[in-house]
Amino acid sequence: MSPKTSESTHLPSAQDTAAPPAMSARTRQRRTAAASVVGSILEWYDFFLFGASAALVFNKVFFPDISPLAATLASFATFGLGFAVRPIGGLILAHLGDRIGRRPVLILTVVLMGVGTLAIGLLPTYHQIGIWAPVLLVLCRMLQGFGVGAELGGAYVMSTEAASAEKRGFYGSLPGAGEFIGVVIASGVVAAVSTLPEHDFLDWGWRIPFLGSALVVIIALLIRNAAPETEQFEATRDSGKREKLPVLAAIKARPKAIALLIGSGCATAIASYAIQGYLPSYLTNQLGLSSGTSVLGITIASAVSILTIPLAGALSDRVGRKPVMISGAVAITLFAYPFFWLVDTREPWLIYLAITIAFALMLNSIFAVTGTFYAESLPTEVRYSGLVFVREINGVIFAGTSPFVATLLVDAGGDRPWYLAGYMAAAGLASALCVWALPETAPVRTEAADAAAARTEVPAEV
Repeated sequence: MSPKTSESTHLPSAQDTAAPPAMSARTRQRRTAAASVVGSILEWYDFFLFGASAALVFNKVFFPDISPLAATLASFATFGLGFAVRPIGGLILAHLGDRIGRRPVLILTVVLMGVGTLAIGLLPTYHQIGIWAPVLLVLCRMLQGFGVGAELGGAYVMSTEAASAEKRGFYGSLPGAGEFIGVVIASGVVAAVSTLPEHDFLDWGWRIPFLGSALVVIIALLIRNAAPETEQFEATRDSGKREKLPVLAAIKARPKAIALLIGSGCATAIASYAIQGYLPSYLTNQLGLSSGTSVLGITIASAVSILTIPLAGALSDRVGRKPVMISGAVAITLFAYPFFWLVDTREPWLIYLAITIAFALMLNSIFAVTGTFYAESLPTEVRYSGLVFVREINGVIFAGTSPFVATLLVDAGGDRPWYLAGYMAAAGLASALCVWALPETAPVRTEAADAAAARTEVPAEV
């Protein structure tokens, strides 16, 4: 990267930010936050539906002619395929986001996600068209993944760039809260349709949540169309500081930081998708509980997360990004085995408690801060592409494989979850170490460090 490009390494600090008129700044900040949140709602509405359906429905209606274990693995492999496509779509769309703007790309991601989800709800089953049913399911999943690849990264970039320096942690966390709003909506709909008689649920009931996504898409498009482009992108575009290949520029400029940022997210990727994607199957097949148990537990945890994520983001504005993230990573390491001890009691309220503690209090301490932490670590002209690269490589390596690996680990452990618990604990420790090795980015900490360095600096001789 040229010297001129590297000048905008970080988002501006509080004293460096030229504040626009107060009312205009608040309006821009709030509209951008709303636009970021609504797309995140759709993203996790879509992905929760697919994850829950992979565990409860798809193995029966799209892969019915193989053994239960093989059908479950095939269903989760389709789930993971979305993560394999995400980097492709993410990098293509994020490239456009760094070249032409955040706003038009985020409108496109909503369209792609919405079409993919709606189409799944209209698919014929294996008994109706044979092998073409799972083929079409895979294509729909790929379309979802293509759009999702640039969705949350773009929402993080847009909300962080529009926020004032002293509130970036809070506003940068809001897309994460939006994702859990999507989970609450989706899990509530899934819980409702799962109360149908099994024949009706497998015949037509499971389609209702997918078809209902059309309403979320319409709302998201209306709000995003009214949102402004970020001033930071406009300033960078007007100054000519745009890279021809932003993702390569980001990697070349700071390869070590990119690798550590990828590793910093492995705890949330592995643990959250093991719980969301695999736990419904474990509770049903290994513990003999109803499918609604995990759905209700995740719904409760997600509802609590809508509050805890902004709180964690705001806390990072006061104490720094790293302390909040490291605390969450260490906590999930210590809680991995107790989590499954509580789950294996088969007591619903203890299962709900375990899921809520793991999600709302531990994983979300990392998840709430990652978007802001990543965005502050990257220059404006490569921020969208660099952030998406970090998230999507993490998704391919850790998140997309998590339900599949969890199934294999539990099977290898004789239907016991202890290998899986060890995997989750190791992921928490790895995340903590990666965050520890990265520099702090929060203005409250970086400015304090600069001031301390200035006070201890030895005066030059006269």
